[in-house]
Amino acid sequence: MPQTGTADSPYSLQKNISGSLAVKSSVSSTHILTVVPDVFHPAPEESFRLLAQESNTGNILYFNTSCPAPGQISADLSPLLGQAEYKRKKDYRFYLEQQTGNETRLLSLTEDKQNTTSRNTHSIFADGIWFQNDEDDEEADEYVAAMYAGTNNTLSAVLCSRNTLAEADLACRLCAMNMRRGILTIRFDLETGFYSYGRTVFRFRNKLAEDAAVYEFRTARIRRNGSFLSVTVKLDLNTIQWKSLYWDVRIELELPDSPSVCQIPIHMNTRHRMFHKFLYNESFPGDDNFFLYPYYTGKQTLAFVYRQKGKYDGMDIVLKEFLSILIYRLTMPYWKRKHICLVCEKFSEMAQDNGYYFFKHCMDENEEKYLKKQIYYIITKDSPDRGKLEPYKDHLLDFMTIRHMCYLLAADLIVSSDARYHTYAMQSRHSIFNRYIKKIPFVFLQHGVIALKQVDFFYGKGKRGGCDLFVVSTEDEKKIIVDNFGYDPEEVINTGLPRWDVLHDKSQGKREILIMPTWRNWLDSVPDEAFEQSDYFRNYMELLNSRRFLYILEKYDLQVNFYLHAKFQEYVDAFRAKGSRIHLISFGEVAVNEMLMRCRMLITDYSSVCWDVLYQDKPILFYQFDLDKYEEAQGSYLNMRTELFGDRAENCDELLDKLEEQIKNDFRMKPEYEAMRKRYFRSTDHTHSRQICECIKNLL
Repeated sequence: MPQTGTADSPYSLQKNISGSLAVKSSVSSTHILTVVPDVFHPAPEESFRLLAQESNTGNILYFNTSCPAPGQISADLSPLLGQAEYKRKKDYRFYLEQQTGNETRLLSLTEDKQNTTSRNTHSIFADGIWFQNDEDDEEADEYVAAMYAGTNNTLSAVLCSRNTLAEADLACRLCAMNMRRGILTIRFDLETGFYSYGRTVFRFRNKLAEDAAVYEFRTARIRRNGSFLSVTVKLDLNTIQWKSLYWDVRIELELPDSPSVCQIPIHMNTRHRMFHKFLYNESFPGDDNFFLYPYYTGKQTLAFVYRQKGKYDGMDIVLKEFLSILIYRLTMPYWKRKHICLVCEKFSEMAQDNGYYFFKHCMDENEEKYLKKQIYYIITKDSPDRGKLEPYKDHLLDFMTIRHMCYLLAADLIVSSDARYHTYAMQSRHSIFNRYIKKIPFVFLQHGVIALKQVDFFYGKGKRGGCDLFVVSTEDEKKIIVDNFGYDPEEVINTGLPRWDVLHDKSQGKREILIMPTWRNWLDSVPDEAFEQSDYFRNYMELLNSRRFLYILEKYDLQVNFYLHAKFQEYVDAFRAKGSRIHLISFGEVAVNEMLMRCRMLITDYSSVCWDVLYQDKPILFYQFDLDKYEEAQGSYLNMRTELFGDRAENCDELLDKLEEQIKNDFRMKPEYEAMRKRYFRSTDHTHSRQICECIKNLL
């Protein structure tokens, strides 16, 4: 069995190599790697072994190595296959360690250039490594192991899904597309390699198996075009049962004489991306002002989005953008002298979360002078929170105005509680500003504490929501970010959240319970009817209208504030509650921070506001009626059943039992949860914004 170890950083063995060795390599069907060095004359007393280092974690594998014939070195790579991990791509670089007496030399192995080609350079030596989401899944993902020539032709191996490998080795490029009369027609050029073309599918992007939706295009034409197939496919969009938001087009390839199938996307070159961004305005109309239109992903592949049409989807936004770019470039020296820092919150509509409290601290404490930056807050003109910013009106930018756009182009820092793209109209169909925004250094204040929701696929380093400085609140959270998000420890700062600067317990003399559930990604932007048929809606309606719940509130003289997540505010009118003791709070009606301070306890499901309540030494009940579905679609970094800092319930009766127990205990935290609180928080001294400013000054 191989030994494993952790290196200080990716490819850190490169720092210790004594030289390189050119080799020719091959792998047998039994996973035996054989390398033949160009020059290899080991002394009789010399020992050697092959090893490989994984690029991301730095883990090292040592293989049992032999010399089956003069001038040959062999190693069994079977243990490498055991390192395959679902949804992870792992790259390994091979080395040869030579030892003579007390002297050890490490050589980097480079593949003979004659053995490589410009394409199809991955040579699969193991396949049939299957992963399933759970035991009930009918489908599984196949993973493979392959050799390839890496950077500077270094001998390397990769463990990844067959889809990932096929996408790396095969070309599939868009040639033409239209959506006339409700028929989606796509023509693409496909390089098949040793695969054969199977079919083209239109697939709803969702992690829930129950929401899976796949529609097959009709293949209208196939013809050979040199080394490529020119394929034309058609799909009647009127036959689709639409769901929001994202739909992907995938080309399905088959392996001859094998059940193995892989799927690859259609790539878009620069010309097609620019054409579809600015000149292509076709779309397919759906119900309730929804529409379908194409876009290109972060990997420059073709995809579609089905959502409601918004006020920033018109071509007028494109004209404003070009005008602002012209103004900025003509007056660039003026803007460069300003050193602008922009602050915002979700969709630039709010001023009640970490972004607002950080901005307020900077204004009140003259942090502009300390940071040597001019700080501005972005917010919509009609925001309910606009009045809170009146004292700082000279430092406000009206969202989506030309002035806002110019300041965004000139900014050299973004600080936000949400992704950097919340500084702009995220879903504007024709906007080009994303390309400018992604280059601006970004401090991610966070919306809460990351623990109960897996978000590394978005907020990970190098991902769309990635940042330059990641704010966390506990050492446990910092470990989660470093271990799962790809950040270096110095890029993650444990300062606590800015809104905690003003977080004080105001519950004395009040009898309020706050119910604040989070959103569900599988219900994002769904039509009203679909939302009202969901488990989410039905379970909370059952609670809000439970006779026993109303009896408990009367018996113990309690009031309840029920507040939906910002992403679900459009559905708040669908909720109804019996009794005058339950108050349905709309977005902007009461500041979230105020409700968190006034409540005696919190009932939530997976919301990170539970940490705000824990910070105040108040109890939390977790109402998790859909935990299995949540773990399938979202996932968590904690074990929800054993590692939460509050009691949990999976149905209404169980929740009410635990609620009454907590009330009878006068809302005191149980000793085991109190101990967890003391371990989590390094500081509760309300200097979190100041600590963040110091980190920005020192690290950025």
